[in-house]
Amino acid sequence: MSFVLKILGSGSATPLKGRHQSAQLVSVNQSHYLIDCGEGTQYRLIEEKANWNKIEAIFISHLHGDHYLGLVGLVSTMGLLGRKKPLKVFAPVGLMEIVVTQFRVSQSVLEFHLEILELEGNTKSIVYEDENAVVSAFPLVHGIATYGFWVEEKPRERKLIKEKIKYLSIEEMVKLKNGLDILEDSGRMKFSLEEYTYPPVKCQSFAYCSDTLYSEQVIDAVRGVDILYHEATYLEEHRDKATRNFHTTAKEAATVAKEANVGKLLIGHLSSRYEDFEAHLVEARKEFPNTVPATEGKVFTLS
Repeated sequence: MSFVLKILGSGSATPLKGRHQSAQLVSVNQSHYLIDCGEGTQYRLIEEKANWNKIEAIFISHLHGDHYLGLVGLVSTMGLLGRKKPLKVFAPVGLMEIVVTQFRVSQSVLEFHLEILELEGNTKSIVYEDENAVVSAFPLVHGIATYGFWVEEKPRERKLIKEKIKYLSIEEMVKLKNGLDILEDSGRMKFSLEEYTYPPVKCQSFAYCSDTLYSEQVIDAVRGVDILYHEATYLEEHRDKATRNFHTTAKEAATVAKEANVGKLLIGHLSSRYEDFEAHLVEARKEFPNTVPATEGKVFTLS
């Protein structure tokens, strides 16, 4: 099982050279998911040699342009390139109207089924699931309806202890690998998971927090995640501006990571007033040392 995160865009509303607008590609085994789709995302997919027709689902955090304006162009290109496989898109209420209007005015017709599922609610809940991963959405604190996303790989089959296979039938092997004890007809234990299989491998997880204020609610939503991406639009010296615009400072993002006991913190979505990540990293690492920049083109492997 492989779990890989690729940073396609890590900029904020105003793009800079080398910092495109928000987009990340998450791959869990053979399933691929796009989180946010800022302007120019399809170009970034080309540059990173990613096959966008293998994308199973797209998750849009909110309807500010730097997080979704690349979506219609990407979907249109998928159609032009002959995509047949259905595509699910998850986003706050309003995306359906936007997409329908664009395709109606341009008189465009897709040859594949595009399903837009609009997110509502104030609690963390599962919104998507396939054979490789489960994706949950949770509310963030921004000026408009905004959601973060938690991606977790499905539990893997348990591995049998090779020396003990000779005692098992094929049916018993399958049950044990699927996490089931083998019982006798009387109900007594015959073969236990602990004795005949190795402990299960920990399921890896990734959480994505786009535009948001610092919030205890967010801390609870990402608690214990292996890798957390959290926006860090401003430095502490511009904290008043961050608060007015419903954004987070690097220090606040690191505090979320520390309080939530996450494994690693990625920071991005820097305001265009900052030329590089250096000051943000200094500020964040004082609170949470295992902080790294979400630099475009960077690949993070969780498994």
